[in-house]
Amino acid sequence: MARDLRGFLKTIEERGQLHRISALVDSDLEIAEISNRMLQVGGPALLFENVKGSPHPVAVNVMGTVERICWAMHMERPEELETLGKKLGIMQQPKPPKKISQA
Repeated sequence: MARDLRGFLKTIEERGQLHRISALVDSDLEIAEISNRMLQVGGPALLFENVKGSPHPVAVNVMGTVERICWAMHMERPEELETLGKKLGIMQQPKPPKKISQA
C-alpha cells in the first residue's frame, strides 16, 4: 500500500480511479468546476498536469469516494471503515472519571 500521495495516486491509477488531464487548465474556477462535476457523478480522482501559471500538477477528488478513502486507510471494504468510525465515535464520548478512595 501507498505511504505518500505520489504512491497513492499510482495505486488509484492502477485501479482505474485516476484520470489524467494534460490540457491546459486555469486554477481560477476552471479546476473547481471540472472537479465538482466529476465528484457529483462519483467519478475518478483527477490529476491536472498542465495548470496555467504553475509548474506543479494539481490532484483533486482523491478522497471523493468511500472506496478511495478505504484504500487510503489501508482497508479494502467499506465495513472496515465503518467499524473504525464507530470506534472513533466512542472515543469522542469519554466517560467521566470515577473518584476512588485513597489506599
